[in-house]
Amino acid sequence: MKKVFIIISAYNEQENILSLIDALKKNLDGKEFLYEMVFVNDGSKDLTLQVLLESQKTIPHLTIVNQSKNFGHEIAMTAGLNYVADEIKNKSDEFAVVFMDADLQHPPELVSQMITLWQSGRKLVLTKRTNNHGKGWRYKILGNLYYWILNSFSDLQIPRNMPDFRLLDKKYVLWINRLNETDRMFRGMLSLVGMQDAQIIEFAAPRRNAGSTKYNFLKLYKLAIDSVIQFSVKPLRIAFGVGVLGCLFSFGVLFYSIYRSYWYGEDKTGFLTLLSITTFFSSITIIFLGVIGEYIGRIHIEVKNRPLYYNEIIKNED
Repeated sequence: MKKVFIIISAYNEQENILSLIDALKKNLDGKEFLYEMVFVNDGSKDLTLQVLLESQKTIPHLTIVNQSKNFGHEIAMTAGLNYVADEIKNKSDEFAVVFMDADLQHPPELVSQMITLWQSGRKLVLTKRTNNHGKGWRYKILGNLYYWILNSFSDLQIPRNMPDFRLLDKKYVLWINRLNETDRMFRGMLSLVGMQDAQIIEFAAPRRNAGSTKYNFLKLYKLAIDSVIQFSVKPLRIAFGVGVLGCLFSFGVLFYSIYRSYWYGEDKTGFLTLLSITTFFSSITIIFLGVIGEYIGRIHIEVKNRPLYYNEIIKNED
């Protein structure tokens, strides 16, 4: 029988855990598949762990991955994925992984729909927020700024409003586990692997059941910058381009200075000439830094030791 691992990252979510467990059991019990709830307690400072331990006494298919401190959302999902990898090692059984948060803004009732699509043959099921009732105009501005920074300066295009609420077939789980990333961003890693056969489910995120959001401007900004650096060397090329433009500007200022001095006989103060020379050599410095940056960028990509490609072999069974 097929099995689904539901990886749920939780940080200070003591008031939401029981409601989430009840909702998942209501939607998944009695179906034609096995499932296991894998809660990653990401160093919660409240009673999240105690609530999970009490629930585990009556729910045998509830596993707790308890982090020693708060490592962040991406690392929490990685810890859950590593647990799954250890569980299915050397097994050929069909399985899938569902990622979701514990704040109930990822509707549990959609998990059953995602699994149904997977059972019908879909290998990757993503979700897209059409609205977020729990967020105001400030969050929307921050979100738009985040995606603008990410997609403007990254080689990968990350779709907007597509959270980490998704289902991955065994194939995608094995592919992502081949990535030796330290600074991880699952949305970017999935785009790197490829999402051609993805099925998208749209949903409106409800208001938070309890507690407060863990993301603010600084965390979103840091996530965007880390994501750009992780998946792109484009900023280095922008620096090189700025240097080239600076050189062109310095030549323009120099020719303008000569034109004014010799065609109009204006006083030769030397200001524009000095400005052009200073700009030229500053731009040359930036260009050489850009060239050095290109080599550093190559090192940056190489040390990640990413696979050269991702594929599957399809044979004729006849």
